[in-house]
Amino acid sequence: MDFVAGFLLWLAVGLLGGFLARATYRGAGTTATLTVLFGVFGAFIGGMLGMSAYVYHNPVPLRPGGILGAVLGAFFFSYLYNFVARKAV
Repeated sequence: MDFVAGFLLWLAVGLLGGFLARATYRGAGTTATLTVLFGVFGAFIGGMLGMSAYVYHNPVPLRPGGILGAVLGAFFFSYLYNFVARKAV
C-alpha cells in the first residue's frame, strides 16, 4: 500500500510542478498539456532516482529522497521542455 500512496504522491507532485512551471514561465509555442505531462514524467523519473539509494534497505516511494527527487524532476523537465520549445520557435 505504501507503493501506491507513493506513486499517487509523485503524480500529485508532477501535476503541481507542471502547473507551477506553466504559471511561472511560458515559452512561445508551448501547450499546458505537454508542460503538465512533462512535469508528471519528471516526477516519476526524479522520484525513482531519488529512491534508488534505498533499494537494498526499504525502497518505499514515500521516503524523503523519493519525494525530493519527484519535486526536482517535475520542475526540471517542465522548465526544460519550455526552454527547448522556446528555442525551437
